[in-house]
Amino acid sequence: MVDRISSLVSARGDDIVATRRYLHARPETGFQENETAAYIGNRLRKTGLEVREGIGTTGIIARLRGGKPGRTLAIRADIDGLPINELTGLEFASTNGSMHACGHDGHITMALTAAEILASISDEIAGDVVFIFQPSEELSNGAIAMIEDGAMEIAKADAVIGTHLWNQTPTGFVGVNQSTVFAGADLFEISVKGHGGHGAMPHLTVDPVVAAANIINAAQTVVAREISPQEMGVVTFGSIHGGSAGNVIAGEVRLNGTIRAYNAKTHRTIADAVSRITTNVAESLRATATYTRLAGTPPVINNPDVANWVTSMAMQTIGEESVGELEPISVGDDMAEFLNRIPGTYFILGASKEGTEGHHNAKFDYDEACLPIGTEIFVRAALDIGGMP
Repeated sequence: MVDRISSLVSARGDDIVATRRYLHARPETGFQENETAAYIGNRLRKTGLEVREGIGTTGIIARLRGGKPGRTLAIRADIDGLPINELTGLEFASTNGSMHACGHDGHITMALTAAEILASISDEIAGDVVFIFQPSEELSNGAIAMIEDGAMEIAKADAVIGTHLWNQTPTGFVGVNQSTVFAGADLFEISVKGHGGHGAMPHLTVDPVVAAANIINAAQTVVAREISPQEMGVVTFGSIHGGSAGNVIAGEVRLNGTIRAYNAKTHRTIADAVSRITTNVAESLRATATYTRLAGTPPVINNPDVANWVTSMAMQTIGEESVGELEPISVGDDMAEFLNRIPGTYFILGASKEGTEGHHNAKFDYDEACLPIGTEIFVRAALDIGGMP
């Protein structure tokens, strides 16, 4: 839908691509995003925004003051990469052992470009726009770090929006859900301790490998037998470490895994059950075990009033036929921490590209044509703060 706003965005098309590719080649993992933050901060200052750096270690909050009085809209983007060796073969691929394998380079690009466009027409904005560039989303602790460092008091926002591009949804489609977007997600570790010894004399040992195996098996019954069939739940063990040789019974085994659920109550039920099973199964096999929640985030749940407002912004950008709801996705995102404190919406930006792999894969990539769409939605929202619920 071509109008003045879309023209402002399309005029930045080459810059959008160049920014994304610059960031893609230079990923940094959680709380290590020093060069990324410096790049963002420098561009925002050149644009004239009021920039606060070092919020939650490497986070940035920048305020754009509109030319007219009004409320405050926050636009949030995550900035960290993943510890993945990139195998895309792209000319701008990362070579530093980390990778933007979840699209955060695009999230930064859209928010940064929107800030620069809006700064050029700030007299038309009735209120303030606050840009939150958040570290360490992949570790599920960057939002909390910023919040504990005063982010909500600095932002003083009335609502918050953000987007996650998704390369398993067609490019040109914008998903705006009335409620749940992503699952609640916990990372946990289980330490199983026994008494090591010779593999040929197991009766003189307490085998933590056997105990760990039984914990894993028993934990798989939680979703099947303790959660309603109408609710979604996931328990996955992704890492097992223990032992040094085939003829040696180890003294300790460590398990790492994740729990997912769309409902906060279900999420707590699963976590409590896995913790209970950990203790009781280990004890029944003469071992001891501890369950530790390493990090986690609640489900990402949109405010329906803000979702309706964002839907109208998206329809103005891409057309009514290209905006709708999507099935919730079982990944997690600590955008939830902001949404739990002020009304907001996290919309999904279709970004499918033939021949690429999904998120968190070494061959992940996405269609850069999605980036002007997300940018334009941000710009339209900022120019319509007066219509914000």
